[in-house]
Amino acid sequence: MKSLNAAFREDSDQLVSLQKHLRFDHVSDGQFSLAWQDFLRPITDGVEGIRKGALVRWYNTNTFYYTPIIKDEIRSDGKAVLRRIEKRHLDSGSSFKVILPDPLTLTELADDRFYGNKEKLLFAFADNVLREEVRRLSKSGVKYIQFSSPALVARFREPPLSRDELKQAGEAVGASLRGSSARSGFHTFFGDASPYIPWIFDSIPTDDIGFDFSQTDPESLTPSKKGIIAGVADARSSYLESVGEMERKVAVIAERTGSRSITLSPSSDLRYIPREVADAKLKRLSKLREKLEDN
Repeated sequence: MKSLNAAFREDSDQLVSLQKHLRFDHVSDGQFSLAWQDFLRPITDGVEGIRKGALVRWYNTNTFYYTPIIKDEIRSDGKAVLRRIEKRHLDSGSSFKVILPDPLTLTELADDRFYGNKEKLLFAFADNVLREEVRRLSKSGVKYIQFSSPALVARFREPPLSRDELKQAGEAVGASLRGSSARSGFHTFFGDASPYIPWIFDSIPTDDIGFDFSQTDPESLTPSKKGIIAGVADARSSYLESVGEMERKVAVIAERTGSRSITLSPSSDLRYIPREVADAKLKRLSKLREKLEDN
């Protein structure tokens, strides 16, 4: 176990060093550890009222998560995620970023045996769990909180959320952020976000809104004062996009939204491809940034 944990730490340190070298605005530790073996694990293992259920495929990927079974009122002490972050990364002087599942994704992937109502569970996750986690992370020095929301767009056979449902999901995100001073983002991936445009910009109260541009056509975007997380490097393909390919997408994104803040990003987490390919994609995103800054 010690050697495995040491390997995770080494991987994490290498990733942080790479991001610093590439001058990333926000640095992530990659959430490498046994505690992050699936995206929901800190919540599933560290929140009162939840127990770990069956192992289920994480959307249409070759990774898995343990279903959060809601057996009682859920409540967090605010430390479920913070316990899994290496303090040395928080104290490194970089703008540290943490990625969390959004309230909608947690609600839709949970097995609710207590609340009996989707809206009640949504706001229980927001008010009793995520708000406490985000406040604690912010006070501990985390500068950027990203909510990842595959549930919003990876609907498969289900229809997109209605405008009222989207607004409700946004209210839950707002509740999760209450009391936090960190900058925030909301990133959609594994599906097409165009059915929610333009309402997503007004409905989700984060500083930045993100799109998986391997799934969402940049031409579907509309003007927005929000920052845009531009997922232009496909995180589920080993194909290495050229700087020129990504630059053309960014040009459309800038033209369609008019946003003055565009963050270059993979389309989703990079855990689905080999590490050397993931690092190469990050390096090409850095080269794209340098090229755009020079123009």
